[in-house]
Amino acid sequence: MTRTRTHGHGPSPRAVRAVFILTGLYFGWRWAAGGHGPAWEHALQVLVTMLIAMALVQSVQRWRTRRGKDEGAMARFPWRDLILFKLLLVALALAAEYLLHRWMPPTHAQLIVGVCLGAAIATGGPILHRRHNSPTRTTTPTTTSAPAP
Repeated sequence: MTRTRTHGHGPSPRAVRAVFILTGLYFGWRWAAGGHGPAWEHALQVLVTMLIAMALVQSVQRWRTRRGKDEGAMARFPWRDLILFKLLLVALALAAEYLLHRWMPPTHAQLIVGVCLGAAIATGGPILHRRHNSPTRTTTPTTTSAPAP
């Protein structure tokens, strides 16, 4: 089976899956092991770490674009969508942990939510990445000038 790259550039689908699996493992572990305070506190720490990681990815992409290794990838970086998705994901994880605290000890609830968070990132990340980078996706440029009469 031959692996093809989308648009003829960028990482292969296998590399994208590997990155999201490692990312899911990290954030799942971070959630499950970060419970030495209130749940909202480690949820905020995970969210800030996600946003910092997203900024680092954009910096690397910008660097690769300037070096000519990845043409035009920066024009399509969906900041608003990514921030909203990450906020929603962490909010759902926090709500799930608070619900699970009713039926089990906090350490078990954190572990279950951490595993689910890691699985959501590892499986949903490549799907959203593929959807965002699909060749059929159309982007309309926004302009601030008035239309011609």
